[in-house]
Amino acid sequence: MKLLIDDAGKRLEVEVTEECSVLDVLQAQRIDIQATCGGVGKCRRCQVLVRDDEGLSYRLACTTPVKDGMEVVVEHAGAMDVVQSGTAGSFPPDEGATGYGMAIDIGTTTVVAHLHDLATGERLATVGRANPQIAFGSDVISRISASIDGKLDLMTGIIQDALREMKAKLCATAKVPQDEVVRATIAGNTVMQHIAVGLPPDTIGYNPFIPLSLFGDVREIDGLGPCYFTRCIAGYVGGDITAGMLACELDTGGTRLFLDLGTNGEMALAANGRIKCCATAAGPVFEGANVHFGMPASPGAISKVAWEDGAVVIGVVGDAAPIGICGTGIVDAVAMMVRLGVVDETGYLLGADELDEPLASLVGREDDHNVFYLVPDHSIYITQTDVRSLQLAKAAVCAGILTMVEAAGIQVSDIGKLEIAGGFGAYLNLESAAAIGLFPKELLPCASSVGNTSGEGATALLVSSIAQQREDEIVEKCDYLELSTSSEFNDFYVEMMEF
Repeated sequence: MKLLIDDAGKRLEVEVTEECSVLDVLQAQRIDIQATCGGVGKCRRCQVLVRDDEGLSYRLACTTPVKDGMEVVVEHAGAMDVVQSGTAGSFPPDEGATGYGMAIDIGTTTVVAHLHDLATGERLATVGRANPQIAFGSDVISRISASIDGKLDLMTGIIQDALREMKAKLCATAKVPQDEVVRATIAGNTVMQHIAVGLPPDTIGYNPFIPLSLFGDVREIDGLGPCYFTRCIAGYVGGDITAGMLACELDTGGTRLFLDLGTNGEMALAANGRIKCCATAAGPVFEGANVHFGMPASPGAISKVAWEDGAVVIGVVGDAAPIGICGTGIVDAVAMMVRLGVVDETGYLLGADELDEPLASLVGREDDHNVFYLVPDHSIYITQTDVRSLQLAKAAVCAGILTMVEAAGIQVSDIGKLEIAGGFGAYLNLESAAAIGLFPKELLPCASSVGNTSGEGATALLVSSIAQQREDEIVEKCDYLELSTSSEFNDFYVEMMEF
């Protein structure tokens, strides 16, 4: 029997030779899953999303027998979800407001929701979880393909179910009656916002990439009530970026660059009274997907890698035993390998016979390819393919930045502030990012991580009509650059491939 496992974007195909439960297989594959009762069906913490001949539903891994061709999605609450100040920033709550509201950030990988008191703007509770649509693929292109294949209603249903479950958890935590939650704001990329309301995102998948809606309006979702969906700029610059620009007040304070790095690299450059926006297909490597030992930033993930006193030193999420590596760890590892000369400027991972000790002993062969070992027992390593995946992603992001700089008629040196948003950006070693060329090295002195700005922008829009007016003003200043047809982008992309 064959079992397909999607571990937050990392897909495995496992051959099962005897009757067993899904939990048995997950445990054998060293996949992090909670089963505190020992797998007897009492704690109910081993819930997974299963698709088989019975349909798509959540089931307990410990009581679900494996069937041939079954697909299992293991969800993880993102350990890198960023909770900031818990306020609407510089946007005051509306006078006379009553009740409670939800500010929701629907990411391709992770969903985060905050509960707020509308009268004061105070954040009362936060909950995060994996986006259950991961069952249909780790990126927006996969979700678009699933919609084209007739699975839109399924994807809409499971994300709306997830939001209702999150609402219940928020209210239980804050001891607030659910019927006193009177409205919500939702920020997500354009595809996620389409799917959330049941609009087919199909047209975003092909040229000229025109969405059915750019939102900026209120739509009803059963169990959530009226939901304001943030305004999108284009098919691949969505409401999460508008919310992020609002939270950072990107339209004030000189020449500034805003990056939101995830499965898609979305960015905006404020200069000379206008805002250039674009999106580049960075791929899911920053989320730890499509990497040999890649995983989300959950316990057991190597999140930091450094070279100290002639040895590799790692940091692991949750101080647990390492079982894989997440996006920030991959950036650290490759940056270190480049600095040490283990990876050359073309991205080639040298063999042991091309290196001196102690580096030579850290390079080996696995499946006839060079690898770099991160742990003493050689159980976790970086492959040549991993290096190439990161190389493609960083080149795309940096090329997008340079394309916007050229379109704005400025120089990189004119940029006074670089703000990197998202959970990945919050834990990213900025020196490592500059070392691999994720952004121009001269921007390192002005670079900073700004956290989950999509959620913060959604909060501002939830509680403040002033923020809603400001959102309109920001969108009117935006000029979208389509990189897929840009010869300038292609030229920069080739140039930025080298380390």
